[in-house]
Amino acid sequence: MSHPDHIDDQGWEAIEVARDRLSAAWNIEDYSEVIGKAKDLVETLAKVVIASSDGTVNDKTEVIPVIKMAMKSLGRQPGTDLSQDQEVRAIAQAAQTIATSIAPIRNTYGTGHGRAQNPKVVEELASMTLESALMWSRWALRRLGHLLADYPNDLIDAVQGGTTRHTLRQKFKDAARAQQRAEVQHRIGVAFGQQSAGGFGNATEVGVDPAVDGGFGDYPMDYRRGLLQGMLLTGGGEIGLTDFYAKRFVSLLASVPDEDARDLLADLRQQVVGAAWIERWRGSAAGEPFESFCEDLLNRTDWRPSSED
Repeated sequence: MSHPDHIDDQGWEAIEVARDRLSAAWNIEDYSEVIGKAKDLVETLAKVVIASSDGTVNDKTEVIPVIKMAMKSLGRQPGTDLSQDQEVRAIAQAAQTIATSIAPIRNTYGTGHGRAQNPKVVEELASMTLESALMWSRWALRRLGHLLADYPNDLIDAVQGGTTRHTLRQKFKDAARAQQRAEVQHRIGVAFGQQSAGGFGNATEVGVDPAVDGGFGDYPMDYRRGLLQGMLLTGGGEIGLTDFYAKRFVSLLASVPDEDARDLLADLRQQVVGAAWIERWRGSAAGEPFESFCEDLLNRTDWRPSSED
């Protein structure tokens, strides 16, 4: 099993320890121990997957629910790799079935339980259990490496680092925003909103302007919330909405259903209380104070563009 680039050292150490204990049991032909350690390897890797995907799991949770939680994390971001293929996904589902089958085998034949009599475990059963654990573990590690590479730091680094428009657009597509958790969608939106408001045209063309006319399947509400927040507040927490950018801000706000838009505007209004105002931002003059800007929008009934505009 190879170490994915983005997995932390603590998680990888836990996996290596579980793998080495399994190897040691096989080398001394302790087949009950092999089955017990095979289950431990799968459970350890599943918990590392969940932790690496920003999830949490109780140490007392049974192994089968833990494996299913890990599989859900691994399947959350299909991107453009082979996991989109239905047959490949069927194989992954079969691998989950095999992995979850190790737990009841361990309950009957493996170590980890006190027994009045030791069960007779033949080499074939131990070998099959070991290979099943390794098969799922190798697949899960490869999948985890792919997920972490785009989850979502790679995309955020790209938009903040001046990546070419073509590369940024491809990474934006691969990130599969609608399949990310709400807080991840929001983080991506904030990054694109801040870079766009700061005058970076690639961020505007790839991640902001298409959201105005795009559907919520491709540009979810939490992503739009992030865009609007990023347009409004700089990375230093200062108000940076310029006269020029206020028009784009309103256009994006108008793409949100009316009730959600007004709630969102009220939330943003609270976020800027006490924030410093930038008089000039990336060479452009700042707009009117956001308090009066919000007040105007909230009190008007005609702030949305007409269908003819």
